[in-house]
Amino acid sequence: LLCFALFGCTTKPGYEQAKTDTIKPEYPFAHKYSIDWQPGDERNAVTVLSCLKKYVAGDLKGAFENVADSVEFIGDQFYFKGKKDSLVKIFTQIRGDMSSISKDFDTWLTVYYPDKKETWVTLWYTEKWTDKKGKSDSLYYTDDVMLKEGKIHIYDEKIRRFPEPPAKK
Repeated sequence: LLCFALFGCTTKPGYEQAKTDTIKPEYPFAHKYSIDWQPGDERNAVTVLSCLKKYVAGDLKGAFENVADSVEFIGDQFYFKGKKDSLVKIFTQIRGDMSSISKDFDTWLTVYYPDKKETWVTLWYTEKWTDKKGKSDSLYYTDDVMLKEGKIHIYDEKIRRFPEPPAKK
């Protein structure tokens, strides 16, 4: 029985164990940003998710409490770099035009780049909204959010539009 226990625990054929050697792969493309990362502190994800939860609830002051005084926001046909107060005014108007907003998250990932001393949180989710005229719509988002010292400095939002439903005949 002891022999079975010692020799019976082998890896399955075709299963490749993670390699621990330090050979760096040769990538077919150059990268612009560091690929030297490690798991980040999940408190940063909580900061970003709390910001979005307060935005959904219509609490704009609370939504921006963990945004740095100077911030950069990149969106679809929208770019802002400046003071937080100016961005709050823009988003107050946008949120004010909506009667309801919801966000349905697939997942998020927090990574830390030691060579840059930056933490990034990437979010994948669907946002649905209804404007004050009663029109509803939705988009799929992939957001990259850079934080330093617990404050959001860059919010980079990418969208995917859903296909139109088939026309009724």
